[in-house]
Amino acid sequence: MNEFRGKTAVVTGGAGGIGRAMALTFADEGMNVVIADVDMETAAKTAAEIEAKGVRCITVQTDVADRASVGNLADRAFDEMGGVHILCNNAGVVSMGPAHTLSDSDWDWVIGVDLLGVIYGIQAFLKRMVDQDEECHIVGTASIAGLVAHQGIAPYNVAKFGVVALTETLRVDLADTKVSASVLCPGGVRTRIMESDRNRPQDMGGPGDFEARAGAMPPEPIDPMIVGRRVLDAIKANAPYIVTHKEQKAMVEGRFNPILEAFDRL
Repeated sequence: MNEFRGKTAVVTGGAGGIGRAMALTFADEGMNVVIADVDMETAAKTAAEIEAKGVRCITVQTDVADRASVGNLADRAFDEMGGVHILCNNAGVVSMGPAHTLSDSDWDWVIGVDLLGVIYGIQAFLKRMVDQDEECHIVGTASIAGLVAHQGIAPYNVAKFGVVALTETLRVDLADTKVSASVLCPGGVRTRIMESDRNRPQDMGGPGDFEARAGAMPPEPIDPMIVGRRVLDAIKANAPYIVTHKEQKAMVEGRFNPILEAFDRL
């Protein structure tokens, strides 16, 4: 996909962090933007930044863990924008602690947002994007934790591995269409992911002590706008994977080499 001006991008979790960066990057290319988020106050501020670039932006309050809410987002986007050409299933949360200490709600909340939210996005948007018969692209935000499991975030690892698998499947299933897909696997980025349970619903345990995790962010996180530009470059190149930190290549090799060695032992 190389033509962006006048087309529409939908970004879940678009009010801040990586979502905001992608939305602003697309606006710089002349795209109209739909921001989906639970935080409408912050979404409005980001929408104002986008509109200042001379493009249109609407905000839609969306709980990606709710299939009907994501369906409403799709209806609003197609009805009010006339089509959707880039879909970024980006909203994400994290719950931390050893696997044996996590509650049912820890699992349900993270899997609901980070994996089911992406699945619901595909269900709500994909067929309509295919039927448009125009060049389109889907970006699923996973994590480096979708390629290499990290300690103390089991639900997050599971969800992000699922996003990687779903995106890889989409690239195969959509090969004969004008829609393609990339999976974003960032390392440390300056976002509020470690404070994500500030918006945790009461029926999922409610807000936690996210301030206590302020030091949990990996060292030297990069600016989200760097990620936004890499996403745009990957869409233009139809690249299957988007990564952010060269030094994490060894980590990924450390996971895959033992898998390959297992075949060598046969």
